[in-house]
Amino acid sequence: MSDLIDNAKEKIEAISLEVVTMEENDIPAMGKILNLLCDMEKDAEKIGRLDFSDLISGLNIYLEKAVLGEIDNFELFEQGVEHLSSIHRCIRNHEEYKEDISGILNKLGVKRSDSGEETKESQNNQTEIESDTETESFEEDESDAHPDDKKEIKEDIKPPDQDLSTEDREILSDFVMESLESLETVEVSLMDLEQDPGDLDSINAIFRSFHTIKGVSAFLNLDRINMLAHRAENLLDKARSGEISIEATVIDIILESVDSLKKLIVGVQKGLENGISLDMGLDVTPLVNRIDEVQEKADQIGDKPVGEIMIQKGEITPKELEKGLQRQKQEPGKKIGQILVEDKSVESKSVVGALRDQKKTGMRHMDLQVKVDTKKLDNLVDLTGELVIAQSMLRQNPVILAARDQKLMHNLGQLNQITSGLQTTAMAMRMVPIKSTFQKMVRLVRDLAKNSGKQVKLEMSGEDTEIDRNVVDELYEPMVHMIRNSVDHGIGTPEQRKKAGKNKNGAIHLIAYHQAGNIVVEISDDGQGLNKDRIIEKAKANHLIIDESKLSESEIYNLIFQPGFSTAKQVTDVSGRGVGMDVVKKGIEKLRGKVEINSRLGRGSTFIISLPLTLAIIEGMVVRVGKERFIIPALSILESLRPTKKQYSTVEGKGEMILSRGKLIPLIRLDQIFNIKSDSFNPWEALVVVVEYEDRQICLFLDELLGKEEVVIKSLGETLKDTKGIAGGAIMGDGKVGLILDMAGIWDLVMGVEN
Repeated sequence: MSDLIDNAKEKIEAISLEVVTMEENDIPAMGKILNLLCDMEKDAEKIGRLDFSDLISGLNIYLEKAVLGEIDNFELFEQGVEHLSSIHRCIRNHEEYKEDISGILNKLGVKRSDSGEETKESQNNQTEIESDTETESFEEDESDAHPDDKKEIKEDIKPPDQDLSTEDREILSDFVMESLESLETVEVSLMDLEQDPGDLDSINAIFRSFHTIKGVSAFLNLDRINMLAHRAENLLDKARSGEISIEATVIDIILESVDSLKKLIVGVQKGLENGISLDMGLDVTPLVNRIDEVQEKADQIGDKPVGEIMIQKGEITPKELEKGLQRQKQEPGKKIGQILVEDKSVESKSVVGALRDQKKTGMRHMDLQVKVDTKKLDNLVDLTGELVIAQSMLRQNPVILAARDQKLMHNLGQLNQITSGLQTTAMAMRMVPIKSTFQKMVRLVRDLAKNSGKQVKLEMSGEDTEIDRNVVDELYEPMVHMIRNSVDHGIGTPEQRKKAGKNKNGAIHLIAYHQAGNIVVEISDDGQGLNKDRIIEKAKANHLIIDESKLSESEIYNLIFQPGFSTAKQVTDVSGRGVGMDVVKKGIEKLRGKVEINSRLGRGSTFIISLPLTLAIIEGMVVRVGKERFIIPALSILESLRPTKKQYSTVEGKGEMILSRGKLIPLIRLDQIFNIKSDSFNPWEALVVVVEYEDRQICLFLDELLGKEEVVIKSLGETLKDTKGIAGGAIMGDGKVGLILDMAGIWDLVMGVEN
């Protein structure tokens, strides 16, 4: 008997998986499911559970109709499979299945006589209308399918999942990753839906995400996740059928469902990682009850949208609909479509057509994609980098350089092209749209505005701009801090904005675009702007500056990036403790980027973040100092020159200076910083490169410019990773290492922090 039960479990899981992944009119998938159901019928007879065998027969009948094209709504079948899975668990645990399945059996086409024998209904128009119209009513009945839920959701916390197979762990890991991605998409779609409640595409996108999570969680026996996703799906189904209007209450409850599902799914992830229970035991009872209450209110509305559809089609008159609605009040158990058919006001086909119109969903074209483990992708990029280095070393080998074989040169040229193409493709595989990070800000702005009593709208452009996946991940935290500051400090309350002559609705703009081989992200708001006087006052109080007259406007604004710096008059739950902008600066510098501030008091502020497109490759100028080679990031370079004696001078308290374009710029000797011997001592006998860091300029003293080159960045290891002034290393064409200079580190190392 145990073998039969185990075999049934495997077949139910296979059916569940087919159902979840099945596309519209997927006849091959339906054929597989029919074969599995036929096999299960034989096992069910031997198991001897009538409810189990009856439900299998009903699913078989219903699926046969679907194959013949008589049914195009598959949701009833999915509900039946969920019941089948639950009954099987009861069989395995030697328990009775307490739910009444006579209703679903009837809808599937199976009726149980008093003697317990099953009979198959003949198929006619009335059967068709029952199967189509009552799909909805069954989903409405689902709120009653768990009569004890409103009192308490009782689910056994499973023991530590140490006995999971490798295959099970992979399936669960994929479920976690895909579900979390889907829920992030849901949040964005909900924001769009709040702006346009009639956007059917957004409703359908949200519905599909919950539908997938519900189906896969049932297959994986994640009961709590399945229950919550199922209830949220039912709520959305009523929204897309017009029974529930999209309003703030509905949006809030779906967002709360998203948050709870995220916690439950993260609990599954932690359970997998730590070998503990996959069910974290989060109490979702209050949330489920609230969803049920919203649905119950919708149930009282009736099926007016279906009637309206038929009126629009000219199939019934308003008087006929009104007559049907009056009768429905006396017979609340009947659907409006059934009443209209019984009154001969309309044919059954018209009701079915109206229901199908109501349920129509737009299918969008999706590019075929393959998901790859990020570790494998990073490994591919690393190996491609090694190939580029090896190819460069081969090209600069003295033996190759001395060769005069034209065929060899031709083959090397082809190798260079292939290697370059492979490197470009490998890097492109790591590039992802910045949209995922931007989308997370939509929910953040909504929640912050709601909690602070402000009205703020987030507008985005350039979301499809691509950037290295690792950069996207690191960019999230700095952006969160800047958005929080914009909402909390920048944008005022509706009353404050009205007094300032502004629209009561504040606006935050997120813009991304490519510029000179970098990605630029602008975060701007139309709020109060930065108050220079208050910044200076606070900076003096913190002993950061003594005399502000020597500071440019940009340098004054940059003071807000100092640790612990805050001009907020009061600390709020959102910000004001002076820890945010320091994190922003460190995060951006970690990405080898820079941040600039433009602000006008009373008009708003703009933060401009410039970042390299990738963290794996850097474009820079290769320079020589003595026998050592360094790489200066191209983003930092302003110009290179050989100064004259007149351009060189010394300033008391400032050291050596170079006059360039009417401005005295400090001269930094790399040979002294890194303790190496330079070819020259006098600047007019050597070269200097003017570089910029946070609007501050310095001249780097060097012996020779070797040329511009793209190099693969390599870590210097744990011992040297924190070396000041060095961002990393790169293997050059001759196999030796060139050090990549870090402008921020050099500035701090030589000049220190200006007071």
